[in-house]
Amino acid sequence: MPRKNSPLYIALIMAATMAFSGMIATPAQSFSFFPFFSKKSTPLPPQDKYKGQALALDKNIHRLAGELFANLNEADPEAGNLMDGVIMGSFVDLKKLSRTSSFGRYLAEQLMTEFQQHGYKVVEVRKSTSVIIQKNRGEYGLSRDASQIKPNVAARTMVTGTYTIAGDEIMVNAKVLDNKNADLLSSSTILFPRNALADLLLSDAASASSGKNSVTYMKKLEL
Repeated sequence: MPRKNSPLYIALIMAATMAFSGMIATPAQSFSFFPFFSKKSTPLPPQDKYKGQALALDKNIHRLAGELFANLNEADPEAGNLMDGVIMGSFVDLKKLSRTSSFGRYLAEQLMTEFQQHGYKVVEVRKSTSVIIQKNRGEYGLSRDASQIKPNVAARTMVTGTYTIAGDEIMVNAKVLDNKNADLLSSSTILFPRNALADLLLSDAASASSGKNSVTYMKKLEL
């Protein structure tokens, strides 16, 4: 028998009172009168919180790539517009073309995969000339350090684009450009939902400095 005046004793008395008065109370309902008896919900792990949003993001990028392929006049990977190689540029904020974010970089990264899987020759401009190995850190083959990458890259076309936030949506415009004459070879526009994951990727937006000596590196295109 619970000790008198204990929380459990009081809850049982209230449940009995409700039953005699014609009200049916379950133990869970009785205990809900007291916060210390209430079952607290367990928050979802971080990896599950964004899973659905990440899948939707990749699905939209797949659609974006599909429209770019469909809108090419010559889509043949071996004899078409992109036969001489394509490089990927980070997508930038339409309001300021020198500003990007993890969102813009992720778009470029995933499109690189899409183009390669469709048989196109994709050139990685960040490939370092050697493998950088650091103890207890890892092995690095990509870099943005001018001293660690080749000064020239051979690619006839570039995939890049812009994004702009409009309420609950992000308007993403992708384009395939001829590096020699800047001709627009293909374009596509997709509306991405603005959700927690998108806001997280957009949160580190930063602009390239416009000072004369501020360019970290300018890689020349071999056309």
